[in-house]
Order: sequence, then C-alpha cells, then structure tokens
Amino acid sequence: MFSTARATLSAHLCRVNPAPSSLLAAAATSGFRAARLSSPSVPCTTQTRFQSTLQQRVIRDASYPFPLYFHLIPSDNASSVLPATASQPRPPQSASSSKSNLHSNYALSFLPSFPKHNRQIVGYLSHHPETSHSELQVKPNKFTENEAFNTVLHTVIQANLEKDPMVQMILQQQLEGWTHIADYRNPAPYGRIPLPEDIFGSVQIVDGVIQSSTYQRMPSHRIVSSHGLFQLSEYLHECLVRHLQNL
Repeated sequence: MFSTARATLSAHLCRVNPAPSSLLAAAATSGFRAARLSSPSVPCTTQTRFQSTLQQRVIRDASYPFPLYFHLIPSDNASSVLPATASQPRPPQSASSSKSNLHSNYALSFLPSFPKHNRQIVGYLSHHPETSHSELQVKPNKFTENEAFNTVLHTVIQANLEKDPMVQMILQQQLEGWTHIADYRNPAPYGRIPLPEDIFGSVQIVDGVIQSSTYQRMPSHRIVSSHGLFQLSEYLHECLVRHLQNL
C-alpha cells in the first residue's frame, strides 16, 4: 500500500509547480499565524477568512522557531497523494458536500517551494474548520508522519552531531558513557532525562569523544507530540535544511 502511495506521490510532485513568489508574499503579509498546540487557539471570526486562507498555496507558520511551510495539496489529488493509515485515513471523496470542500490537506516542509521529493516532506496535516473551529495547528490527531523524512532526519543527526555546539557542551560534563540527543520542543529540567517521546536518539562517548557510529535512533520519539513539532538545535536544523535543499 505504502509503495503505491509513494509512487503516486512522486508522480504528483513532478507535476506540481512551486508556488510563485507573489503567493509567498501574500502569505507573509496576510497576518495569518498557524499556532502550535502549546499556544492558545485563536478562534475563526468568519468563515470567509478560512476560505481566503485555504486558497493560499503556501502558508508560513510564524510561531515555529525556524521557517516552516504548509503547502496546500489540491483537493482533487489529496486522496491519491496522502498515505492512508489506521489513525489517519484518506480524505473523504464526497466533493458534492460544501463542508467537504472546506476540508484541506497540507504537506509540511522546511522549504518554501513545493517539495520536489517525498523525503523533503515532514508529514501531512489535515484541516477541517467546520470541525476544528481553529486555525491551522500541528496536532498529533491531525498529522501523518512521513517515514521517508524520518530516515533523512536521523541520518543528518548522526552525520553532524559531533560538531553540534550543544553536544559539545555535554562533553564538558560527561567524558564516558551514553548521552541522549534531546528534542528542544520540551526541554527537561536541569539534571533530568527527557521524556522518551522527546529523545531523538542516543550516542556513546569514549574519552570525551562522540562516537557518531554508535548513534541509535529512539523508536519512541514522536515527530509531533502534544508540545508540537520536533525541534533540533539551531546547528542541526541548518544541517537538515541544507541536506533537504540538495536532495
């Protein structure tokens, strides 16, 4: 099933042209803010505002610490593009319903133009203002992970963690043993271990040197949790974006 979905997605990505710069400018000046789950929800004042928002091809999340973009997937192609899972079924086909027409699906990416490759898509967000009564939010029950991106994420972490200034700070206090690479969306109190869902992985330290080859991905890490989308350190995030741009 997923191989078919990936093949369909690849074909769709080849057909979709990047959003023109004028649309990006419109999104940047529209005053729209896609709030994270940890922030108070801002109720929609009018249905017209939602309809105007959904017409935008690209929306930037102004609340995330790094550039994050919501790329609108055309409703007539959503069923073939989005993967179907037990927790996130494909969108309904009832195009005749006015409510269904408001239902929108977005591809999340750290790149401003529509992703050319599946691996550049963080995941998929489903939004229906008739039921959510809120603006766009990256919430666990609205989000579908993209395992192809997850693989890229951990590959980049492993390849670059040795030079991460945040990891170097750990080496000043720990010269041996294993240490966690933490998710910064929900920092643990000083001296405490982060929650399993907030640990990207673990790596071994020998004589004060990071052994990057020992990096192990934490299976319990969640790309999206109740605290929002994952957050890397600034250094690792820059490495990730450069890698995505070069795919």
